[in-house]
Amino acid sequence: MLAVLVAILAFSGLALAALGLAGIGRPESWRVSGQAGRPIATFAATLLSQARRAVAGPRDILHETLRLPDDGTSRSTPFITVDVWHSAAAGRRERRLLLYTPGSGKTRRDNAATAADLAARGFVVVALDDIEQAPELAQSGMRPLAFDFSSGSAYEATLGDGDVKVALQAARLSSVLDRLAALQRQPDAPAWLAGLPLDRVGAFGWSFGGSTAAEASIGDPRIVAVANLDGWLFGMAARGGVAVPYLLMLSDFPFPADPVLDDPVPERRYEARLTRRDLIEERRLIERPESLAIRFPRTVHENLSDLAAAPAYWRTWFRVDPIRTKALADSCLAAFFGRHLHDQADDGRKDAGCLDESVLPSGVERLHTLAW
Repeated sequence: MLAVLVAILAFSGLALAALGLAGIGRPESWRVSGQAGRPIATFAATLLSQARRAVAGPRDILHETLRLPDDGTSRSTPFITVDVWHSAAAGRRERRLLLYTPGSGKTRRDNAATAADLAARGFVVVALDDIEQAPELAQSGMRPLAFDFSSGSAYEATLGDGDVKVALQAARLSSVLDRLAALQRQPDAPAWLAGLPLDRVGAFGWSFGGSTAAEASIGDPRIVAVANLDGWLFGMAARGGVAVPYLLMLSDFPFPADPVLDDPVPERRYEARLTRRDLIEERRLIERPESLAIRFPRTVHENLSDLAAAPAYWRTWFRVDPIRTKALADSCLAAFFGRHLHDQADDGRKDAGCLDESVLPSGVERLHTLAW
């Protein structure tokens, strides 16, 4: 524990010493959405958050890796590898299952901190790898999804490949539910699975995993609520197919204006067109009852995963404290899924998360529509 604190302090000294050389410490160097932050204070707050997390005592959270065998109906793989987070304090509250899918090309642990936090709040979180990283598919010749915006044909190929991949990943989520149901019927089923409702679950994901969660809800009625953490939609989810309650979490990226849609640089033009296509459908989704969107000012895409808390992203710590941002996002996820899976009223304002605008904390922006 002491070694961790020493490493944090040493790193902070090096980073702060670099400010004058890189010019990073000047507020005018860190403008996002037209707002100048207080980079030194924010960086210091981040270091304090990192230190607090390093010395925090162990929570009653259990984490395990399982290989779910075929339930007899799958024609895909003999097993699917998942990670499970659940609370050791059995019986504290009625549990509900959440399925998680990571970003494209990422592993099932890219949001482990959020999975553990949700487990501490009474959920059981089961996470899958992106199919490009799944160990059981290592020999399948799975081609990585390339977000190629270099030309019109490359853009169309990206859309088509995204549609194919999101359908495959949605099918794996349903297969995991089938395999969990089969395992639940076994006499030696894990204790955390006993009595866990599998007919009313939630699904969430970061980046491409958010699209996977949305797509899975279209074909599987057991998935009754979805949260998309900053991901473009593909497949039927991009074409009006999502009907369940929907939570959209956005980082602070600029919504493309009309002129950018015809930008002479192909990469900017086609990325803007995909973003606009996505925003149109996202706007329809969040304007429905029981759905909502929130944005985290000054954040980057990686702030909605564990990546932003890693030293490799230390420059973003001048914009926003990644630990606090994740805590805000986790609270919102818990409130959203608690309402739609637990069927519990938000009578405790401290648990209202992002659902009650009257107690919305700083660092969270509630969006009732999307405008550009």
